[in-house]
Amino acid sequence: MNWRDHLQARLLEIQPESVCALDEQAHQLAAKVLSNTPVRIHENWPGPTCALALGIDALNGLDAPQAQHLISQTRLYIAPRILLAVQESCALDEATFRALGFTLSATDTAENLRIYDYDLATYKMVPDWLNARYWAHPERWKP
Repeated sequence: MNWRDHLQARLLEIQPESVCALDEQAHQLAAKVLSNTPVRIHENWPGPTCALALGIDALNGLDAPQAQHLISQTRLYIAPRILLAVQESCALDEATFRALGFTLSATDTAENLRIYDYDLATYKMVPDWLNARYWAHPERWKP
């Protein structure tokens, strides 16, 4: 499966309520695949939040700090879920994407592209110690 087919399948699987395209190619793909879903092009922050941010050419030509800044701003202000198509020449490597909370969704070796997925709801599991049974019990304290 090539990367475009994979992105189309992921968009149909996710069925987001709204999409923010980070570049023109992403806008065209999202508008074609999700015809009944509002798709807006990313312009300036802050704007209305969307359910999903999609980027195909968004990271092309950016150095590592610029790419990390774009990803951080997208996570904070645009969408809690991100799909990115990343060329092999991207300034960020696989370890950096993993450190940013992304998972590798697909690899297209013919076109040297990788698809990364980020979802705020599932990027980190809640640790076992972070539950009520380990919290302090104020009723047990005597003044």
